[in-house]
Amino acid sequence: MLNFFQFPTLRDLADIVFLTIVAYQLYIWFRETKALRVIIGLVVLGGVYSLAKLWGLFMTTWVFQVLWQVLIILLLILFQSEIRQVLEKVSPLRYFRSRKRFSSEAFLNDLIITSFELAQEKTGALIVISRDDNLSEFIHSGQKIMAIPEPALIKSIFNRYAPTHDGAVIVSQDLLTEMGCILPLSEKEALPEHFGTRHRAALGITELTDAVCIVVSEERAEVSTVVHGKVTTRGKPELLAADLRNLLAAPKTDKPTLKGFLAGAFIENWKTKIRVLMLVTAAWLVVASQQVTQINIVVPVNYTNIVSSMVVAENSVKMANLTLTGKRHTMKDLEGQEVQIQVDLSTLEQGKHKLELTPKHIDLPLGVTIGRINPKEVTVFLELADKAGDTAEYF
Repeated sequence: MLNFFQFPTLRDLADIVFLTIVAYQLYIWFRETKALRVIIGLVVLGGVYSLAKLWGLFMTTWVFQVLWQVLIILLLILFQSEIRQVLEKVSPLRYFRSRKRFSSEAFLNDLIITSFELAQEKTGALIVISRDDNLSEFIHSGQKIMAIPEPALIKSIFNRYAPTHDGAVIVSQDLLTEMGCILPLSEKEALPEHFGTRHRAALGITELTDAVCIVVSEERAEVSTVVHGKVTTRGKPELLAADLRNLLAAPKTDKPTLKGFLAGAFIENWKTKIRVLMLVTAAWLVVASQQVTQINIVVPVNYTNIVSSMVVAENSVKMANLTLTGKRHTMKDLEGQEVQIQVDLSTLEQGKHKLELTPKHIDLPLGVTIGRINPKEVTVFLELADKAGDTAEYF
Protein backbone atom coordinates (compact mmCIF):
# COMPACT_ATOMS: atom_id res chain seq x y z
CA MET A 1 0.00 0.00 0.00
CA LEU A 2 2.87 2.37 0.82
CA ASN A 3 4.42 1.62 -2.57
CA PHE A 4 1.10 2.32 -4.30
CA PHE A 5 0.35 5.69 -2.66
CA GLN A 6 2.99 8.39 -2.63
CA PHE A 7 3.63 10.67 0.34
CA PRO A 8 2.63 14.26 -0.56
CA THR A 9 5.23 17.01 -0.73
CA LEU A 10 4.69 20.64 0.35
CA ARG A 11 3.50 21.47 -3.17
CA ASP A 12 1.09 18.53 -3.05
CA LEU A 13 -0.24 19.67 0.36
CA ALA A 14 -0.92 23.12 -1.10
CA ASP A 15 -2.76 21.41 -3.96
CA ILE A 16 -4.91 19.43 -1.48
CA VAL A 17 -5.71 22.50 0.66
CA PHE A 18 -6.74 24.56 -2.39
CA LEU A 19 -9.00 21.80 -3.72
CA THR A 20 -10.52 21.38 -0.25
CA ILE A 21 -11.44 25.09 -0.14
CA VAL A 22 -13.01 24.88 -3.61
CA ALA A 23 -14.94 21.69 -2.78
CA TYR A 24 -16.20 23.11 0.53
CA GLN A 25 -17.43 26.32 -1.12
CA LEU A 26 -19.21 24.33 -3.82
CA TYR A 27 -20.89 22.29 -1.11
CA ILE A 28 -22.02 25.43 0.74
CA TRP A 29 -23.40 26.98 -2.45
CA PHE A 30 -25.16 23.86 -3.71
CA ARG A 31 -26.31 22.14 -0.50
CA GLU A 32 -30.00 21.30 -0.27
CA THR A 33 -30.37 21.71 -4.03
CA LYS A 34 -30.64 19.20 -6.85
CA ALA A 35 -27.23 20.35 -8.09
CA LEU A 36 -25.53 18.92 -4.98
CA ARG A 37 -27.11 15.51 -5.56
CA VAL A 38 -25.86 15.56 -9.14
CA ILE A 39 -22.34 16.52 -7.99
CA ILE A 40 -22.33 13.62 -5.51
CA GLY A 41 -23.41 11.29 -8.31
CA LEU A 42 -20.58 12.57 -10.50
CA VAL A 43 -18.07 11.97 -7.71
CA VAL A 44 -19.29 8.37 -7.38
CA LEU A 45 -19.03 7.85 -11.14
CA GLY A 46 -15.54 9.35 -11.07
CA GLY A 47 -14.54 6.85 -8.39
CA VAL A 48 -15.89 3.96 -10.45
CA TYR A 49 -14.02 5.25 -13.52
CA SER A 50 -10.75 5.53 -11.53
CA LEU A 51 -11.10 1.95 -10.25
CA ALA A 52 -11.87 0.67 -13.75
CA LYS A 53 -8.79 2.43 -15.12
CA LEU A 54 -6.67 1.14 -12.22
CA TRP A 55 -7.74 -2.47 -12.78
CA GLY A 56 -7.32 -2.20 -16.55
CA LEU A 57 -11.00 -2.71 -17.46
CA PHE A 58 -10.75 -1.58 -21.06
CA MET A 59 -14.42 -1.66 -22.05
CA THR A 60 -15.65 0.03 -18.85
CA THR A 61 -13.00 2.75 -19.18
CA TRP A 62 -13.94 3.38 -22.81
CA VAL A 63 -17.66 3.63 -21.99
CA PHE A 64 -16.97 6.14 -19.20
CA GLN A 65 -14.76 8.26 -21.46
CA VAL A 66 -17.59 8.52 -24.00
CA LEU A 67 -20.15 9.11 -21.23
CA TRP A 68 -18.17 12.01 -19.73
CA GLN A 69 -18.20 13.90 -23.04
CA VAL A 70 -21.99 13.69 -23.32
CA LEU A 71 -22.53 14.29 -19.60
CA ILE A 72 -20.56 17.55 -19.54
CA ILE A 73 -22.76 19.01 -22.29
CA LEU A 74 -25.94 17.93 -20.49
CA LEU A 75 -24.76 19.46 -17.21
CA LEU A 76 -23.99 22.78 -18.88
CA ILE A 77 -27.54 22.85 -20.26
CA LEU A 78 -29.38 21.66 -17.13
CA PHE A 79 -27.44 23.70 -14.58
CA GLN A 80 -26.64 26.84 -16.50
CA SER A 81 -28.29 29.07 -13.88
CA GLU A 82 -26.40 27.42 -10.98
CA ILE A 83 -23.12 27.65 -12.91
CA ARG A 84 -23.79 31.32 -13.63
CA GLN A 85 -24.43 31.97 -9.93
CA VAL A 86 -21.17 30.31 -8.91
CA LEU A 87 -19.22 32.32 -11.49
CA GLU A 88 -20.86 35.52 -10.25
CA LYS A 89 -19.92 34.69 -6.65
CA VAL A 90 -16.24 34.20 -7.51
CA SER A 91 -16.10 37.22 -9.82
CA PRO A 92 -14.30 40.25 -8.28
CA LEU A 93 -16.69 42.56 -10.16
CA ARG A 94 -19.44 41.73 -7.65
CA TYR A 95 -17.74 44.01 -5.13
CA PHE A 96 -18.33 46.98 -7.44
CA ARG A 97 -22.08 46.49 -7.66
CA SER A 98 -24.43 49.04 -6.22
CA ARG A 99 -25.19 48.48 -2.54
CA LYS A 100 -28.18 50.79 -2.32
CA ARG A 101 -30.85 49.75 0.16
CA PHE A 102 -34.33 50.93 1.05
CA SER A 103 -34.10 53.91 3.35
CA SER A 104 -37.68 55.17 3.14
CA GLU A 105 -39.35 54.73 6.54
CA ALA A 106 -42.74 55.46 5.02
CA PHE A 107 -42.24 52.63 2.53
CA LEU A 108 -41.45 50.13 5.28
CA ASN A 109 -44.36 51.25 7.45
CA ASP A 110 -46.83 50.92 4.58
CA LEU A 111 -45.47 47.48 3.70
CA ILE A 112 -45.72 46.24 7.29
CA ILE A 113 -49.22 47.58 7.86
CA THR A 114 -50.44 46.17 4.55
CA SER A 115 -48.98 42.71 5.30
CA PHE A 116 -50.73 42.39 8.65
CA GLU A 117 -54.00 43.77 7.29
CA LEU A 118 -53.91 41.10 4.59
CA ALA A 119 -53.24 38.48 7.28
CA GLN A 120 -56.24 39.66 9.32
CA GLU A 121 -58.39 39.41 6.21
CA LYS A 122 -56.93 35.95 5.49
CA THR A 123 -55.76 37.05 2.08
CA GLY A 124 -52.64 35.32 0.82
CA ALA A 125 -49.80 37.42 -0.56
CA LEU A 126 -46.19 37.09 -1.71
CA ILE A 127 -44.06 40.25 -1.86
CA VAL A 128 -40.50 39.96 -3.20
CA ILE A 129 -38.09 42.79 -2.37
CA SER A 130 -34.97 42.77 -4.52
CA ARG A 131 -31.60 43.76 -3.15
CA ASP A 132 -28.36 43.33 -5.13
CA ASP A 133 -29.04 40.31 -7.32
CA ASN A 134 -30.92 40.58 -10.60
CA LEU A 135 -34.22 38.69 -10.36
CA SER A 136 -35.29 38.95 -14.00
CA GLU A 137 -33.89 35.57 -15.10
CA PHE A 138 -35.91 33.76 -12.40
CA ILE A 139 -39.24 35.55 -12.89
CA HIS A 140 -41.84 34.36 -15.39
CA SER A 141 -45.23 35.59 -16.64
CA GLY A 142 -45.10 38.87 -14.75
CA GLN A 143 -46.76 42.13 -15.83
CA LYS A 144 -44.77 45.33 -15.54
CA ILE A 145 -46.56 48.19 -13.81
CA MET A 146 -43.89 50.55 -12.28
CA ALA A 147 -46.04 52.03 -9.50
CA ILE A 148 -45.66 53.31 -5.96
CA PRO A 149 -46.47 50.38 -3.62
CA GLU A 150 -49.48 51.97 -1.96
CA PRO A 151 -51.42 49.73 0.48
CA ALA A 152 -54.61 49.98 -1.60
CA LEU A 153 -52.76 48.89 -4.75
CA ILE A 154 -51.15 45.87 -3.07
CA LYS A 155 -54.49 44.81 -1.55
CA SER A 156 -56.22 45.06 -4.91
CA ILE A 157 -53.52 42.94 -6.56
CA PHE A 158 -53.92 40.15 -3.97
CA ASN A 159 -57.68 40.33 -3.85
CA ARG A 160 -58.89 36.77 -4.32
CA TYR A 161 -60.98 37.83 -7.30
CA ALA A 162 -58.09 39.60 -9.05
CA PRO A 163 -56.45 37.66 -11.93
CA THR A 164 -52.97 38.22 -10.45
CA HIS A 165 -53.65 37.22 -6.83
CA ASP A 166 -51.86 33.86 -7.10
CA GLY A 167 -48.60 35.41 -8.33
CA ALA A 168 -45.93 37.49 -6.60
CA VAL A 169 -45.26 41.21 -6.74
CA ILE A 170 -41.71 42.51 -7.18
CA VAL A 171 -40.58 45.61 -5.32
CA SER A 172 -37.34 47.26 -6.44
CA GLN A 173 -35.94 50.62 -5.33
CA ASP A 174 -39.15 51.53 -3.47
CA LEU A 175 -41.23 50.87 -6.60
CA LEU A 176 -43.62 48.06 -7.41
CA THR A 177 -42.21 46.92 -10.76
CA GLU A 178 -44.08 43.68 -11.58
CA MET A 179 -47.13 41.72 -10.46
CA GLY A 180 -48.57 38.25 -11.08
CA CYS A 181 -45.07 36.76 -11.30
CA ILE A 182 -44.38 33.03 -11.27
CA LEU A 183 -41.30 32.13 -9.23
CA PRO A 184 -39.18 28.95 -9.15
CA LEU A 185 -40.32 26.55 -6.42
CA SER A 186 -37.92 25.21 -3.83
CA GLU A 187 -36.87 21.59 -4.26
CA LYS A 188 -36.23 21.00 -0.57
CA GLU A 189 -37.79 17.75 0.54
CA ALA A 190 -37.99 18.19 4.33
CA LEU A 191 -40.44 21.11 4.43
CA PRO A 192 -43.37 21.44 6.85
CA GLU A 193 -46.65 20.13 5.47
CA HIS A 194 -48.43 23.45 6.02
CA PHE A 195 -46.09 25.23 3.60
CA GLY A 196 -48.03 25.94 0.44
CA THR A 197 -47.04 27.15 -3.00
CA ARG A 198 -46.32 30.70 -1.78
CA HIS A 199 -43.83 29.51 0.81
CA ARG A 200 -42.16 27.19 -1.69
CA ALA A 201 -41.93 30.01 -4.22
CA ALA A 202 -40.43 32.34 -1.59
CA LEU A 203 -37.91 29.67 -0.63
CA GLY A 204 -37.09 29.04 -4.28
CA ILE A 205 -36.30 32.66 -5.15
CA THR A 206 -34.32 33.27 -1.95
CA GLU A 207 -32.24 30.14 -2.51
CA LEU A 208 -31.18 31.51 -5.88
CA THR A 209 -30.84 35.21 -5.03
CA ASP A 210 -30.40 37.57 -2.06
CA ALA A 211 -34.01 38.81 -2.27
CA VAL A 212 -36.20 39.29 0.82
CA CYS A 213 -39.71 37.83 0.70
CA ILE A 214 -42.77 38.59 2.79
CA VAL A 215 -45.31 35.75 2.76
CA VAL A 216 -48.86 36.13 4.06
CA SER A 217 -50.62 32.83 4.71
CA GLU A 218 -54.36 32.91 4.10
CA GLU A 219 -54.96 29.63 6.00
CA ARG A 220 -53.14 30.56 9.21
CA ALA A 221 -53.23 34.37 8.93
CA GLU A 222 -49.45 34.51 9.51
CA VAL A 223 -46.81 36.89 8.22
CA SER A 224 -43.35 35.43 7.56
CA THR A 225 -40.07 36.65 6.14
CA VAL A 226 -37.98 34.40 3.92
CA VAL A 227 -34.25 35.08 3.40
CA HIS A 228 -31.57 32.76 2.03
CA GLY A 229 -33.97 29.82 2.09
CA LYS A 230 -35.02 30.26 5.73
CA VAL A 231 -38.58 31.03 6.88
CA THR A 232 -39.18 33.13 10.01
CA THR A 233 -42.72 33.81 11.24
CA ARG A 234 -43.35 37.31 12.61
CA GLY A 235 -46.34 37.53 14.93
CA LYS A 236 -46.17 41.29 15.58
CA PRO A 237 -45.62 44.30 13.30
CA GLU A 238 -42.74 45.45 15.52
CA LEU A 239 -40.82 42.22 14.90
CA LEU A 240 -41.40 42.47 11.15
CA ALA A 241 -40.27 46.11 11.18
CA ALA A 242 -37.04 45.28 13.00
CA ASP A 243 -36.42 42.38 10.63
CA LEU A 244 -36.92 44.45 7.47
CA ARG A 245 -34.82 47.36 8.74
CA ASN A 246 -31.98 44.98 9.41
CA LEU A 247 -32.32 43.17 6.08
CA LEU A 248 -32.78 46.24 3.90
CA ALA A 249 -30.20 48.47 5.57
CA ALA A 250 -26.87 49.19 3.92
CA PRO A 251 -24.51 46.26 4.54
CA LYS A 252 -22.04 46.73 7.37
CA THR A 253 -18.38 46.22 6.63
CA ASP A 254 -16.79 44.86 9.78
CA LYS A 255 -13.07 45.34 10.21
CA PRO A 256 -11.38 41.99 9.60
CA THR A 257 -9.43 40.49 12.50
CA LEU A 258 -7.03 37.57 12.74
CA LYS A 259 -9.21 35.93 15.41
CA GLY A 260 -12.30 36.21 13.25
CA PHE A 261 -10.47 34.85 10.22
CA LEU A 262 -9.13 31.83 12.11
CA ALA A 263 -12.53 31.13 13.67
CA GLY A 264 -14.23 31.25 10.28
CA ALA A 265 -11.55 29.16 8.60
CA PHE A 266 -11.14 26.36 11.16
CA ILE A 267 -13.86 26.41 13.83
CA GLU A 268 -17.03 27.30 11.93
CA ASN A 269 -18.65 24.15 10.47
CA TRP A 270 -15.45 22.22 11.24
CA LYS A 271 -16.98 18.74 10.93
CA THR A 272 -18.02 19.35 7.34
CA LYS A 273 -14.60 20.82 6.54
CA ILE A 274 -12.84 17.74 7.92
CA ARG A 275 -15.06 15.43 5.88
CA VAL A 276 -14.36 17.43 2.71
CA LEU A 277 -10.61 17.39 3.46
CA MET A 278 -10.66 13.61 3.88
CA LEU A 279 -12.54 13.09 0.61
CA VAL A 280 -10.24 15.43 -1.33
CA THR A 281 -7.14 13.78 0.16
CA ALA A 282 -8.38 10.30 -0.75
CA ALA A 283 -9.23 11.43 -4.29
CA TRP A 284 -5.84 13.13 -4.62
CA LEU A 285 -3.98 10.02 -3.52
CA VAL A 286 -5.80 7.86 -6.05
CA VAL A 287 -5.39 10.34 -8.92
CA ALA A 288 -1.76 11.18 -8.10
CA SER A 289 -0.82 7.50 -7.87
CA GLN A 290 -2.18 6.93 -11.39
CA GLN A 291 -0.64 10.01 -12.96
CA VAL A 292 1.90 9.17 -15.66
CA THR A 293 4.94 11.40 -15.96
CA GLN A 294 8.13 11.52 -18.01
CA ILE A 295 11.67 12.37 -16.91
CA ASN A 296 15.08 12.69 -18.57
CA ILE A 297 18.08 11.46 -16.62
CA VAL A 298 21.78 11.05 -17.34
CA VAL A 299 23.08 7.64 -16.23
CA PRO A 300 26.53 6.01 -16.26
CA VAL A 301 27.41 3.20 -18.65
CA ASN A 302 28.90 0.40 -16.58
CA TYR A 303 31.02 -2.17 -18.49
CA THR A 304 31.01 -5.61 -16.85
CA ASN A 305 32.62 -9.05 -17.28
CA ILE A 306 35.75 -7.68 -18.98
CA VAL A 307 38.43 -10.22 -19.79
CA SER A 308 41.07 -10.14 -17.04
CA SER A 309 43.84 -9.05 -19.41
CA MET A 310 41.77 -6.19 -20.86
CA VAL A 311 40.70 -2.75 -19.67
CA VAL A 312 38.27 -0.15 -21.04
CA ALA A 313 40.08 2.83 -22.52
CA GLU A 314 39.40 6.32 -21.17
CA ASN A 315 37.92 7.57 -24.46
CA SER A 316 35.08 4.98 -24.37
CA VAL A 317 31.53 6.28 -23.86
CA LYS A 318 30.86 6.54 -20.13
CA MET A 319 27.44 8.33 -19.92
CA ALA A 320 24.05 8.12 -21.69
CA ASN A 321 20.75 10.00 -21.56
CA LEU A 322 17.48 8.12 -20.84
CA THR A 323 13.87 9.25 -21.30
CA LEU A 324 11.71 7.27 -18.86
CA THR A 325 7.91 7.09 -18.49
CA GLY A 326 5.94 5.73 -15.55
CA LYS A 327 3.60 6.39 -12.62
CA ARG A 328 4.32 9.58 -10.71
CA HIS A 329 5.20 7.98 -7.37
CA THR A 330 7.42 5.37 -9.04
CA MET A 331 9.30 8.02 -11.02
CA LYS A 332 9.72 10.14 -7.91
CA ASP A 333 11.39 7.22 -6.10
CA LEU A 334 13.45 6.45 -9.18
CA GLU A 335 15.04 9.91 -9.18
CA GLY A 336 16.65 9.11 -5.82
CA GLN A 337 18.13 5.82 -7.04
CA GLU A 338 21.21 5.27 -9.17
CA VAL A 339 20.18 3.86 -12.53
CA GLN A 340 22.94 2.30 -14.59
CA ILE A 341 23.35 0.82 -18.04
CA GLN A 342 25.03 -2.57 -17.73
CA VAL A 343 26.98 -3.68 -20.82
CA ASP A 344 28.47 -7.17 -20.86
CA LEU A 345 31.92 -7.32 -22.55
CA SER A 346 32.71 -10.97 -21.81
CA THR A 347 32.73 -11.95 -25.50
CA LEU A 348 34.76 -9.02 -26.80
CA GLU A 349 38.46 -9.00 -27.65
CA GLN A 350 41.04 -6.24 -27.88
CA GLY A 351 40.12 -3.43 -30.22
CA LYS A 352 37.36 -1.00 -31.14
CA HIS A 353 33.75 -2.15 -30.76
CA LYS A 354 30.36 -0.53 -31.47
CA LEU A 355 27.53 -1.79 -29.27
CA GLU A 356 23.83 -1.03 -29.49
CA LEU A 357 22.14 0.02 -26.23
CA THR A 358 18.74 -1.60 -25.66
CA PRO A 359 16.27 -1.72 -22.71
CA LYS A 360 17.70 -5.15 -21.76
CA HIS A 361 20.85 -3.38 -20.60
CA ILE A 362 18.90 -1.36 -18.00
CA ASP A 363 17.29 -2.69 -14.81
CA LEU A 364 14.18 -0.58 -14.01
CA PRO A 365 11.22 -0.97 -11.61
CA LEU A 366 8.03 -2.60 -12.89
CA GLY A 367 5.84 -0.13 -14.77
CA VAL A 368 8.69 2.13 -15.94
CA THR A 369 9.29 2.15 -19.69
CA ILE A 370 12.14 3.56 -21.75
CA GLY A 371 11.12 6.05 -24.40
CA ARG A 372 14.55 6.98 -25.75
CA ILE A 373 18.23 6.09 -25.25
CA ASN A 374 20.83 8.59 -26.40
CA PRO A 375 23.20 7.57 -27.83
CA LYS A 376 21.65 4.42 -29.23
CA GLU A 377 25.10 3.06 -29.96
CA VAL A 378 28.30 3.34 -27.91
CA THR A 379 31.92 2.89 -28.96
CA VAL A 380 34.11 0.85 -26.61
CA PHE A 381 37.88 0.55 -26.80
CA LEU A 382 39.41 -2.51 -25.17
CA GLU A 383 43.17 -2.60 -24.70
CA LEU A 384 45.66 -4.73 -22.89
CA ALA A 385 46.10 -3.82 -19.27
CA ASP A 386 49.84 -2.98 -19.72
CA LYS A 387 49.01 -0.57 -22.60
CA ALA A 388 46.30 1.40 -20.82
CA GLY A 389 45.95 4.87 -22.22
CA ASP A 390 47.58 4.16 -25.58
CA THR A 391 44.56 3.87 -27.92
CA ALA A 392 45.78 5.76 -30.97
CA GLU A 393 46.28 2.54 -32.97
CA TYR A 394 42.53 1.85 -32.81
CA PHE A 395 41.35 5.15 -34.46
